[in-house]
Amino acid sequence: MTIASSVSTEKTTPTGTVSRALRLLALLADADGPVTIKYVSDQMGLAPSTVHRLLGLLKDEGFVADVLESRSYAIGPQFYRVSAQVINGASQMDFIAHALEDLAAAHNETILFGQYLPTENSLSFAIRCDGQQKLLYQIDMHKPLSLVWGASGKAILAQLPEYKVAEILETEGNAPGNDATPPDFNMLINDLRDIRRAEYCVSYGEKLPGSRGIAAPLFDRSGIIGSICLTAPESRNSDSDIDLIGKNLAQRVRQLSHDLGAKF
Repeated sequence: MTIASSVSTEKTTPTGTVSRALRLLALLADADGPVTIKYVSDQMGLAPSTVHRLLGLLKDEGFVADVLESRSYAIGPQFYRVSAQVINGASQMDFIAHALEDLAAAHNETILFGQYLPTENSLSFAIRCDGQQKLLYQIDMHKPLSLVWGASGKAILAQLPEYKVAEILETEGNAPGNDATPPDFNMLINDLRDIRRAEYCVSYGEKLPGSRGIAAPLFDRSGIIGSICLTAPESRNSDSDIDLIGKNLAQRVRQLSHDLGAKF
């Protein structure tokens, strides 16, 4: 019995230690400042003695540093060095493009990153990734587009203060896709509140005739930076499918925002 127990521990402990150490590093990265052993113990569901051992291992490698005056622990110099190497090697746009490739493959549709242009009160499609299903309409890339019309714009507009929404609406023209007139301000504000609650937006033919957009807002540590939009012909997918796609897209984009440093 003793021998069997020893063999089992030898096989599982290295993997368990690595997994726990990585989770601990992620916890440190997400924290607003130094953390105590009790905090880590509560968050990870580990015994304080186990947390102390993990912190000691990471401290020996320079990934964790002591904060003696508060008996807590913070990110160490080696962690900063490795993080800087990763960040310098891959830009934010590269990171977003990789996520779009995954989404396009998962949904087999065209996925766009609409970059928010605050000085122009508009967005511009900066990245496009296509699935195997082809589009029947053309999408203009790197061109200022409306925030009022289309899911890609409204997903961004819903994150802006009301005075900014009023400013943008004041100069808005008819929808380029279906010639609809700009909405009433109060009606638009109610629609934007619904979008914030749902965390995604759906539009039909507002920017391009015959198109449907499903979009979710994208954030980084500075705030709203744009939207991720799935676009396809209106004829594809049922209403129930649209709801599932929207929820999945919102979840994936929220995780991407978290990876980019957004704090919710």
